[in-house]
Amino acid sequence: MKILFLAHRIPYPPDKGEKIRAFHELQFLGTRHTVDLLCFADSDAEAEQQKALKSLCRRIYVETRSRTRIAAGAAQSLFRGEPLSCGCFFSSKFQAEVRRALAMDIYDVIFIFCSSMAQYLPRPSSSPVVLDFVDIDSAKWAQYAQRSRPPFSWLFAREARKLARYEEDWARVSSSTIVTTRQEASLLVGEGIAPVEVVSNGVEIPEARLDPLPEEIRALQPYALFVGTMDYLPNVDAVEYFAEDILPRVRERHPELKFVIVGRDPARRVRKLKRAPGVIVTGTVPEVGNYLAGATVVVAPFRIAQGIQNKLLEALAVGKPIISTPGPAAAIAASHGETILIAENSQDFAKALIALLEEPERYCHFSEGVDFVRKNFNWHDKLNHLEQLLLRAAVPTPTQEEVTLNRV
Repeated sequence: MKILFLAHRIPYPPDKGEKIRAFHELQFLGTRHTVDLLCFADSDAEAEQQKALKSLCRRIYVETRSRTRIAAGAAQSLFRGEPLSCGCFFSSKFQAEVRRALAMDIYDVIFIFCSSMAQYLPRPSSSPVVLDFVDIDSAKWAQYAQRSRPPFSWLFAREARKLARYEEDWARVSSSTIVTTRQEASLLVGEGIAPVEVVSNGVEIPEARLDPLPEEIRALQPYALFVGTMDYLPNVDAVEYFAEDILPRVRERHPELKFVIVGRDPARRVRKLKRAPGVIVTGTVPEVGNYLAGATVVVAPFRIAQGIQNKLLEALAVGKPIISTPGPAAAIAASHGETILIAENSQDFAKALIALLEEPERYCHFSEGVDFVRKNFNWHDKLNHLEQLLLRAAVPTPTQEEVTLNRV
């Protein structure tokens, strides 16, 4: 197949959720088909990472977005009554590149990663379209609105409404639409929308560690770990919830326990948490795996969550016990007390963590995490399904008239 791949962020390095998924999709398709990649970067340094993708693509176009351009695009979308997300990712220069690519070549399929990139396609499209929503972003914005105060709650609610209509519109146009979980698929329903396909994320099983942990990691133990991009609102809200509502309950009985927050670009709200006893905010670290290996438990205290949390899969892949709120657990079909521990509220969350600290034998219940992800979250299996969806879209189902003519 000849594939035009449009992505809202360059899929390299694969160091955060959406980029991990996009990279694996590109890697799988690029080694089997001819792929032209057009995408955005958030900085010139990030744009330079395209060199690592040269072997996977016939052609790559990367455009760097400035904060000024993002803000101006959002303002224009607000004025026009459009989703702000589309304005943030709109560029007339990028639009010209897409049109040039479509004029120069005939693609078997156009693969859209993230709904914001669908705006670049002509209507009707010259080639079949497969749209990977990843998550249903309108539902996420609705959660933002519920957890915010005016005027942000009003703005977020507006975005949820506008984006929901935009998502439904493109779901009707696309030959196939994809999300990461069944829960996400249930959100995208309506007249004229074909059944949504589920292609979940995968995870790579790391090799067993033979080298000792660095001294700076051992000095932190015991600790509960949270890993993520720390200027992302769901992550910010999650660590605030744990640090303010859960950790103090645990430290009443176990003052030795620390809460280590690992991830780039910690927002001011996250940095403020360092004032609380036992909270460590690292910012960017050279090797996240060291922190994961040394953790007593991985926590996923999400109150805002859509789709699959890769941090859960990564923790399971190294056999770490996990305590999570219900949403992320449901997304990976994890069973309470078998795969992970699920806590409905801060009190239950603290009780579960205290039990892990005081009853080490509980750890053996979570030793099957590696087998769980190996069986259910194998990248090769998931991407084989994706490839079949693209192949099916690239070979349209014949009309009844065509079938009749072929029989004559």
